[in-house]
Amino acid sequence: MQQFILKSILTALTGLTMSLGLATTAQANTVALKFDIPAQSTVRATTDSSKPVALKFSPDSPSKPASQVSMPDADPIGSLFTGGTDSLVSKAVGSAEGTRTPTGGYTSAYYGHVDPGNGVWNLGSFSYQHGAVSPEDADQKQLRRLQRQTLELRRQAQAKSINLSLLEELNGIDLANQAPLAALDRGYINWLFVAKQQPMDNQSPIVWARTKAFLDPDTGYWDAPGLGNHWDTIYRDQQRRYDAILRALDSH
Repeated sequence: MQQFILKSILTALTGLTMSLGLATTAQANTVALKFDIPAQSTVRATTDSSKPVALKFSPDSPSKPASQVSMPDADPIGSLFTGGTDSLVSKAVGSAEGTRTPTGGYTSAYYGHVDPGNGVWNLGSFSYQHGAVSPEDADQKQLRRLQRQTLELRRQAQAKSINLSLLEELNGIDLANQAPLAALDRGYINWLFVAKQQPMDNQSPIVWARTKAFLDPDTGYWDAPGLGNHWDTIYRDQQRRYDAILRALDSH
């Protein structure tokens, strides 16, 4: 009888132990399944964290102040002087001087003539009178000079916030060839600026500005003895030159 009771007690204890062991195992499995992080999440976190750092904090190129950004050199005179004696400038100014035809041909005056204003011997497309051995030599010398004067005209126009049209610029260059002081010494660009601020009835603002440019800015008197020092005679000459430039431009 005692043996039977002891055997029953041992059996009950064994069942209880197994029951507790299964519960412990199940609980451990539950804990493992609940808190275990899949390997896939780790890979995603590593991959994603590398890219945003590079994109956000490492720009491709650091920004610079505008004054330090290097810009490509621009052609200072465009195509106006391309071709030398066959350039648009040579044909336009030469046509105004009477040494070239609107299509670029040569007149007898190209090979030499006396300046009607001061009696000096002129050579080449631009009626050059500062010493040259041939018309071709005269053209090369004056082309270099006109390039520098063109840059000065552009500088003055920029200071006045004027965007010169091709016709306006060619007339400025021609005036610089005819009378450098009228073109460059507070003359053509200043008067062109004034002309653009007011209506011009039946006259070209360019011709008006060219004519007014012969006023001495210091005295207010005309400084064009070769043109009669009178509005009418100066205006007619500037209109004639303007028309010649326009024909050359149309033919170029």
